Amino acid sequence: MFVVYGKKMKITIIGAGAIGTVLAASLDTKNEVSVLVRPEKHKRLKKNGLWIVEGDKKRKIKAKIVTEVIDSEIVIIAVKGYDLENTKKLLDSFEGKIIICQNGLKMLDFNLSNHNEIYSIVTSIGAISPEFGVSEFKGTGKTVIGRLFNVKKESKEISNIFSSHYFDIYHSNDIKKHIWLKAAINSAINPIASYHNLKNGDLKRAEYWKQVKKLLAESVNIANSNGINFNKDPLNLAEEIIEKTADNFCSMLQDIKKKKKTEINEINGILCQMGEKQNIDIKLNLEYFKKIKNLVYT
Repeated sequence: MFVVYGKKMKITIIGAGAIGTVLAASLDTKNEVSVLVRPEKHKRLKKNGLWIVEGDKKRKIKAKIVTEVIDSEIVIIAVKGYDLENTKKLLDSFEGKIIICQNGLKMLDFNLSNHNEIYSIVTSIGAISPEFGVSEFKGTGKTVIGRLFNVKKESKEISNIFSSHYFDIYHSNDIKKHIWLKAAINSAINPIASYHNLKNGDLKRAEYWKQVKKLLAESVNIANSNGINFNKDPLNLAEEIIEKTADNFCSMLQDIKKKKKTEINEINGILCQMGEKQNIDIKLNLEYFKKIKNLVYT
């Protein structure tokens, strides 16, 4: 069995962004949690600590701040898609289980020489990072977890390590479909909201909703051409997400406002590549890919 009840698991989270910090907060009461950051950020974070904010409440997270994976049973990768490849060198000698939690399609090609059991989390929780080491939790949403690579005997108990306060979590036997679904929805919501500098709720205005529908339809067509067929209508799910996060700025726009690198390559960029291989129309994905790549906010 995956989880030994009453036994604290030794878990390292790679990444101290908004989602990585919420993950740490969901695990720290019943497990030994470490959060791995780059060496140049280690001293500052070790001094200031990790914090979770919910409304007017602020709690310090019980976690060691580290720069390498040491004595862990589970490693959770919670970095941006463009940093996923860089985590491999941190995991060269790691032989435990790995869980990837991020946006985009990059994880579909992720594997390690040790043939670790690799799982994926796909989540729609709301969180922002107003400052380094602090995550403001905006509310839970549906989260699914399932096997990605090398899992010989899958157990639903893996979902039990996370606090239900933060993650409304379900097990999936087809996690790749959820990865594709989130990428397709993000391919429409994120670049359109980012390019026009909109809160998510503004996307329901007729002029923008028409663009969302067209871009999402193109991304779904790319998914279908790669053998991925969705059980639920992605447009309905996109509408639900927009309504639940109406007052939020999407993660891509948050990155742009902070003058940080976005995940446009890992979402629309990869969709363009996959569509081209299948000779599928990628006009709108390519258009917004170029718009975001050329976009600079002052």
